[in-house]
Amino acid sequence: MSARKVLIFTTGFGDGHNSAARNVRDAFEHLGGFDAEVHDPYVAVNPRASKTLQVAYNFSIQRVPVTWKAFFWLYDKTPVFDWTLPTLGTLKEALRVLLCEKKPSAVVTTYPVYSYLLRELMESGEVPRCPHFMVVTDSIVINRVWNLAPADWVLVANEPTREAMVQGGTPREKIVVLGFPVSPRFEELARQPLQAGPPWKLLYLPSASRRTVGAVVKGLTTLEGVHLTVVTGRHRHLHDFLKRLDVPMSSSSLHGWTDRMPEFLAASHLFIGKAGGAIVQETLAIARPMIISHVVAGQEEGNVTLLADLGAGALATTPGRIVATVQRALLENGGAEWTQWRENLLRVSHPAAARQTAEFVASKL
Repeated sequence: MSARKVLIFTTGFGDGHNSAARNVRDAFEHLGGFDAEVHDPYVAVNPRASKTLQVAYNFSIQRVPVTWKAFFWLYDKTPVFDWTLPTLGTLKEALRVLLCEKKPSAVVTTYPVYSYLLRELMESGEVPRCPHFMVVTDSIVINRVWNLAPADWVLVANEPTREAMVQGGTPREKIVVLGFPVSPRFEELARQPLQAGPPWKLLYLPSASRRTVGAVVKGLTTLEGVHLTVVTGRHRHLHDFLKRLDVPMSSSSLHGWTDRMPEFLAASHLFIGKAGGAIVQETLAIARPMIISHVVAGQEEGNVTLLADLGAGALATTPGRIVATVQRALLENGGAEWTQWRENLLRVSHPAAARQTAEFVASKL
């Protein structure tokens, strides 16, 4: 019997969509009997424009967050998205060609725009009907574009997000809580024991200016009993800057881009970074408390609320507050605050979410 085809549609606006798509694909590979493919039709239709939009998105959320907040509000509170749908004919055609060529048994989307176009294509008979699963990559603060997106099943990360979507108009019977589909590697890593410090191991993914990042690194490396690992990713300018920074090498290490983030998180006691959908859900999956150092207005505000409701970390957006929070949580009262954060996370973590998502899709075919 030939493998059943599953098409997974994503986009590069933010890491959460791509991360969820790749992880579900990897879970299908482990499941067997399926041929899962990830596609980004936005890039396929117009790679140059897509790249420009991604750069503009990253610039706005890092340097001019009020711009993205206004954009998020516009799409959430007004019908502007409905007005733009008729202009997406080229994207719709790209989807039609893919669906007719691949003839999938199921479609998974991690970006809501595709759901509207898929409904139009299937209802018009331009493509064969197949089950459609939408993975929601945001938490709690859910834009109406997600809420009104048509799909057979809506897969969410947690109960508060389900309730938020019900309030937003999504039928409860369509919503399934499976956790955010993090890398399947987390399922094995989550079983490994974690002993409390000292030494306390911190993992920091900077996303701020060099001045701010430098102050954070200098402050954290002065703390006794703390080892800091900094991963700069594709921020080459930050990597070069931190290489020249005068800090004790014995209490810190520096890395650039890596595909070993699950292992880095598993080896750490505490994560410090931006409240992005993917990384927040990864810290929850591996049960590592988090200090949120930067928040994009709109979709990331829900992640701050989620962390606060769980009692699983803190919000600290200045170097002084970050250092003071680490000092209080790890180095005072024998790390009692960190211990409580960790215990709270262990009760709600979903390290097997990608596998369970693939299994749920398979069960409906």
